[in-house]
Amino acid sequence: MPTVQPDVVGARTGEKTDLLGLARALLPVLRERSMRTSAERRIPAETIDDFQRAGFFRVLQPRRFGGLQLDFAVFANLVRELAHGCASSAWVYAVVGELGWVIAMFPEQGQEEVWGEQPSALGCAAVDPSGQAETAAGGYRLSGHWRFVSGSDHAQWAMLTAPTGAGAAGEIRQFLVRRSELQEFDDWWVLGLAGTGSKTLTAENVFVPERRSISQREMLDGTGPGLTVHPDYPTCRSPRRYLTAFSLSPVLVGLAERAFELVLDLLNARIADGRQPHELDTLQRCLAETSADIETIRLIFETYTQRAVTRLAGGDVISPLDVQKNRMMAAYMVRLARGAVDRLCAVVGSGWIFDRHPLSVVFRDATAGATHRAMNFELLARDYLQNLRRDSPRTEDIKS
Repeated sequence: MPTVQPDVVGARTGEKTDLLGLARALLPVLRERSMRTSAERRIPAETIDDFQRAGFFRVLQPRRFGGLQLDFAVFANLVRELAHGCASSAWVYAVVGELGWVIAMFPEQGQEEVWGEQPSALGCAAVDPSGQAETAAGGYRLSGHWRFVSGSDHAQWAMLTAPTGAGAAGEIRQFLVRRSELQEFDDWWVLGLAGTGSKTLTAENVFVPERRSISQREMLDGTGPGLTVHPDYPTCRSPRRYLTAFSLSPVLVGLAERAFELVLDLLNARIADGRQPHELDTLQRCLAETSADIETIRLIFETYTQRAVTRLAGGDVISPLDVQKNRMMAAYMVRLARGAVDRLCAVVGSGWIFDRHPLSVVFRDATAGATHRAMNFELLARDYLQNLRRDSPRTEDIKS
């Protein structure tokens, strides 16, 4: 059985403050590397090594395979904190770190193949169905193209999503594929989050054994074979989207907090130098409103992540409406965060529009991140309201 590497033993206490302290200590170096990260359009290998040494990638990895098996709130808070240093690095951590839990949903033999060979193995993912999987003796033959695969530069495995069969008899399945069996198409030339390296991956008749596949429905419902492999890990029984509402969205939370810090520091520096802005009243009102929005964002984030962890630990049944509510609230949180960044940029003056200015980097990354479909408030609010029933036994909780 794989053992925990010595460099992460100190983090096995499970104390969020320990891991957050390590994340905060990395912020200066992440900021120093941020321009290089964007220019090279990939996360530096040194950053991945830093995350490995700190134990960040082990947070959601099951204990049986050398992971820390901590709750999802620890992971989400790490994503938020790392975004203060480099949003691309935080985004990749969110995708790769989450796979520690998702891989744990697969059959035991599949997990052994991934982590038995290399306990520190990393994965990337393409969750939108694409390509085609054909049944074959002992597994499937997979072909196609998958876009937006963040973190694929450093992953040893990729989880790809593809339909099998045709018509009503077919189903959508998840496949764990060795990254070395996939080709890369470099099409990641973008406005923001350039360092995520979210390129397109291609498979050509790649064989995937049955032990490395589950149905998408099992993944979404939290009913995969891994549930019996890790009976002491409540996260394994979570419907995936109940928690992943707070996987990538914390990047936008961290960016809004970072933008507020930058503008507040700029204002304080001007006043200290005797250069009080003519528009001081307007700027102060903007900062006050933004402060209130960020406090609201924090309340949503902390309340809903902790509530999810508590309910899973308590064995609660998570309904489809619970999942939709989490997704809607996370998207609303992102709407507030994006609005906060835009508002600050609109009133602070034009000094930030230069490419290398930290606020310019925040603006581009927030703009790019907020386009993710999982953060579309209008779409997710519609889905929630369409399924809301006035006679639901949880109506009072919904209203609250």
